[in-house]
Amino acid sequence: MPLSCCFIVLNWNGWNHTRLCLESLLPLLDNSRHHLIVCDNASSDDSYGQIQQWLSLQDSQVQSQCVLLATGANLGFAGGMNVGLVYALKHWKMDYFWLLNNDVQVHPQALQQLLDCAQEKPEVGLWGCSVLEAENREMLQCAGGCRYYPWLTVFRANQVGIKLQQAMQAKPQKLDYVYGAAMFFCAEAVKKTGLLNEEYFLFYEELDYSRRLQQNGYQLGWCKNAEVYHQGSASIGRPDSASRARIQTANYYENLSTLKYSRNFHPYQFPIIFFNRFILKALALAFSGR
Repeated sequence: MPLSCCFIVLNWNGWNHTRLCLESLLPLLDNSRHHLIVCDNASSDDSYGQIQQWLSLQDSQVQSQCVLLATGANLGFAGGMNVGLVYALKHWKMDYFWLLNNDVQVHPQALQQLLDCAQEKPEVGLWGCSVLEAENREMLQCAGGCRYYPWLTVFRANQVGIKLQQAMQAKPQKLDYVYGAAMFFCAEAVKKTGLLNEEYFLFYEELDYSRRLQQNGYQLGWCKNAEVYHQGSASIGRPDSASRARIQTANYYENLSTLKYSRNFHPYQFPIIFFNRFILKALALAFSGR
């Protein structure tokens, strides 16, 4: 029997990116066992209406495989994705779930590559992709995932800034977590591990989930030949007052999520982590006059 996958795309005030993402997923819906869920996180730019109109232009078979959900509020990354996961778990028996940022486009063969990897290594519960620059599709943003250094609360994307072919020939690097722009889950791992942790509004959701999944006996993996193309920080745009406000909001949630994650997984290191990240950072900003 053919394997089934549910693609879940989260949108928040990003209809133009979402349209490109959905168009890249359309060819994958030739298998009637696959489904697509778009979760709109209470957008204020008529994204819901635009996505609804786009779906109405597709053929009846595609429409029968797609669901558009309104979350009712901006629930953050974890909360928004969970709305889609809960719906899929309730209505369909899926083998896999593929969670995608709306500013990602997928290679036509990416899904098949992921299915092949997952069948070859069932001990891997969560796969990362080769995440490439949207404007330079040979250059890596991330090879599957990242390393995390808890004492410093620093992330480092694996193989960032090098060509994919070069990364494929290099020694594989350890994954502490799978990069959240494109996360491919085994359904059984999701059922065992649970949903994303909504304690995090932004940041650390994928690190938290990767840790919990590993605690449940699963491994993380990089599917080298599964290519996705990530626009990245396109929504930030030019440094006007609005984008500066968004950056300040992102910094706030990053700091908050750092504290929550460190408390949950590194409680004995927490006092030092707090000192390193906040006290030293505040002193550095004060001395620099910022």
